[in-house]
Amino acid sequence: MFAAVYSAARRPLCLARRAAIQFRGMASTASSGQQPKLERSHAPKALTMYKKPFTQRKQFLFSEYEGQFTTSPAIVVVQHHNLSGSEQLEYRRDLKLSAQGARLMIVRSKMIKAVLRNTRFANMGSLFTGPTAIVYWRDAEAGVEGFDAILAVKQTMDLAKKQKKVILMGAKYGETLLNPGMMKDFVNLPHIDQLRAQVLGVIQSPAQQLSSVLQRIPQRLVGVLQQKVDAEGEKKPEEQQNQQ
Repeated sequence: MFAAVYSAARRPLCLARRAAIQFRGMASTASSGQQPKLERSHAPKALTMYKKPFTQRKQFLFSEYEGQFTTSPAIVVVQHHNLSGSEQLEYRRDLKLSAQGARLMIVRSKMIKAVLRNTRFANMGSLFTGPTAIVYWRDAEAGVEGFDAILAVKQTMDLAKKQKKVILMGAKYGETLLNPGMMKDFVNLPHIDQLRAQVLGVIQSPAQQLSSVLQRIPQRLVGVLQQKVDAEGEKKPEEQQNQQ
């Protein structure tokens, strides 16, 4: 009886210790320089207001959030209201299958605001109010041939419309920040191949016009010379008649 009670009381401690070991390993990996970092005007705080170092869990989350903002080609910020466990799993599955491998990460607002502070994405801090999450893409997915970030963002927006408990707050594409209105204009942009074709057409148009003008010059010159030859031919019979 005593052994059963002792083992039951010890089990949560073992689980907590195991979780602490896992977070310690993740934090050491994150702090070893493997994760890319955002450019900052001021270094992030290293100590809490009580002059103590941050917990390993907070250090890991800080590094994880920072890594997504530096490696993902685009990030979409959404609010999730009262999503049940099954709805969240379904939404994650739809993102992965229908938005080119997109992933959903539930974030802590205060932590991610600390990550964005003193960076070029500091204005995005206001988007993280209430229960928020980010949709992101890993390097392996973004590096796949045929990956289109604009199309991926559009597919993410379409999925958010289907799920009424998900609200679009804004997005980041490269170093550009987008509000919901700008996101609609952004996804309606033509494909990069179409833009290249349009630019190439604009560049080639003056050259084609110049080529056509140059081609017309010899034709006009030949026409003028032919008219002169014909005129000379008409003058000779008249001169011969006058001489007779």
